[in-house]
Amino acid sequence: MDERKLQITQSQGIGSRGTQILTVDNRTTHIYPQTYENLVKTHVGSITFDPNTLRDVIIAVAATYDEIEQKPTDFDSISIEKKNALNNLSQEFYSNVISRDYEPYFHELDVFLTQRASEDLQGLVGKIVRSLNKKIVVGHKGFESFEHLLMSIEEALLDSQYAYLRGKEDSISLFLFYLYANCFIGIKTEEEMQ
Repeated sequence: MDERKLQITQSQGIGSRGTQILTVDNRTTHIYPQTYENLVKTHVGSITFDPNTLRDVIIAVAATYDEIEQKPTDFDSISIEKKNALNNLSQEFYSNVISRDYEPYFHELDVFLTQRASEDLQGLVGKIVRSLNKKIVVGHKGFESFEHLLMSIEEALLDSQYAYLRGKEDSISLFLFYLYANCFIGIKTEEEMQ
């Protein structure tokens, strides 16, 4: 029998006698409930997004990730503590993960994205920001914390685009943390609104 087909033998169900054999063809049956044809949904909460657009940007970022230099980033214009509290992102996560491992690359990533302004990449980033931000603002309460929301987006993207993004988890994190720290996604502080 074809390995994509599954045979199930049932014996005496409610009010029946005998047995029956059912054949389930997995070639046309989706194993995952609520599978989206072109969209992906986070594993936790309710953030649904287009993984293809995000994948294209991550691939472009990953292609230059090794060449990006570490430079200090100045976030004095906003209170990152206030932003983290407003978005329910723990200061411990920000300090021990985002600030230490990814923030030194934000300036160069910003330069890279700005240099590509005349190309399609800048337009894709704008679409991602608008799409993700509105869904994050609406759906963030379904997550224990903002870091769980960001990790859930990363996991859903990696799950749906594994063939393209395998080994690029750092680039996914860099891009998502960059969007957060640069006030593109998440609830904004008063300083950010101005």
